[in-house]
Amino acid sequence: MKLIEQLEIENFSGPKVVAFFTALTVLVTGVVVLIWEKVFMLPFYAWVAASFPGDEARLYYIEQRIEHFVISTAVDVLIVTLLLRVVSRQQHRLAASEKRFRALFEHASDGIGVVNASDHHLVEVNNKFCEILGCQPKGLIGKDIHTLVRADGAEPDPLAGLLADASPDEEVELQLQTPDGQTVSAAVTSNHVRADGERLVLLMVHDLSERKRLEAEREEMQRQLFQSSKLASIGELSAGVAHEINNPVNGIINFAQLLKDDAVAQTEDQRRMVDGIIDEGERIARIVRNLLTFARQDPHQLTRVHISDSVKASMSLFAHQLRKDGIEVEIDLEDGLPPVMADGSRLRQVVVNMISNAHHALRAKAAGRKVFRITARLVARGGDERVRVEFYDNGVGIRREDLDKVFDPFFTTRRATGGTGLGLSLSFGIVREFGGTITVESVEGSHTRFTVELPAAGSREVRHEQAKSVGGGR
Repeated sequence: MKLIEQLEIENFSGPKVVAFFTALTVLVTGVVVLIWEKVFMLPFYAWVAASFPGDEARLYYIEQRIEHFVISTAVDVLIVTLLLRVVSRQQHRLAASEKRFRALFEHASDGIGVVNASDHHLVEVNNKFCEILGCQPKGLIGKDIHTLVRADGAEPDPLAGLLADASPDEEVELQLQTPDGQTVSAAVTSNHVRADGERLVLLMVHDLSERKRLEAEREEMQRQLFQSSKLASIGELSAGVAHEINNPVNGIINFAQLLKDDAVAQTEDQRRMVDGIIDEGERIARIVRNLLTFARQDPHQLTRVHISDSVKASMSLFAHQLRKDGIEVEIDLEDGLPPVMADGSRLRQVVVNMISNAHHALRAKAAGRKVFRITARLVARGGDERVRVEFYDNGVGIRREDLDKVFDPFFTTRRATGGTGLGLSLSFGIVREFGGTITVESVEGSHTRFTVELPAAGSREVRHEQAKSVGGGR
């Protein structure tokens, strides 16, 4: 029995099983014959001679017939018993294996649908597949798989690649149709198998609804953080803006008072006063307009944006504060810079964050000349044109151990003075989303240089990023 229990039977028609039972039959026959001759033969012959008196030929015939019957019956009973034991054991293994794989099939984390490759009808589905589509198995078995898929776009049959014989193991995002008319985003992969001469296609379906929801929540959170950072920057700028507005308003009031005192404005001086009122009023309008543009929530659409305009608009918000703190501002923007594909509001947010960080670093500098420089150049990289903007200040610099963390969310060295640690993190994400890069180089106590590079509009890199976005990027 131990020999039979150790026998691993995979196919009853296999040479291993045939050879085993052939050898077993010969062995059992030999053992039965040996036992018969040693134990039962002489008593049996004596019984036959006493029970059937007569000639020897008749006795021999009776003895041989009965002897053959007993031996063959004993061998057959033993072999059949052993065979039934093996068959029972194999059936138990098959049942346990089927139960195990049925449990794995039904409790798989992804939906599994088995499709007949000839007519594309479902022949088997697991619980997760039904859960994704919101229906019972009996409502899916025998149904054409094409009726469950919504074909969007130019692709007439989104399942063609998955159901083809030579389809690669690639993931395809599909819109599955539920019985109640709703659609479910799912990532589907396929595998082709043969069972009992029938060609089947296994469709593995991964529900993307939760991932889509989390991505939407993440984007909304980033949008809220972006807006919060803008509001924090506006609060920081409010004192300087109020001062910028206050001076021209005082000029307007003084000029208006002089005009009021003199009813007739005919002299050259009085005309200059009127011109002054107009100039100062226009300056107020420009400042307020730039502030409102910076604070306004935009739809985040990529358009052609000139970095020079973003730098000039952002600097108008800081100009007075920088002058008040004795900071020399140098702006060197190359003429004829091509535009970049970006969202204007978010690009201004990056520039404002760079200016704000430099301002704080220079204010923290105890003594000496304070310089803040912005340069913009067109550079070539890998056959593509990129616009490089450098923000340099000779302020207190950044410690070496903090350089690798400056773009981490909520990391700040100005926690005590109200720093949120979001500005550089958001700037990093914004620049990367536009297909660019942002790097930092600094020496503590000496200087800091942030370098932003963005692909010029029309470059191959921009076209590649746009193609990825259209093909199902973020």
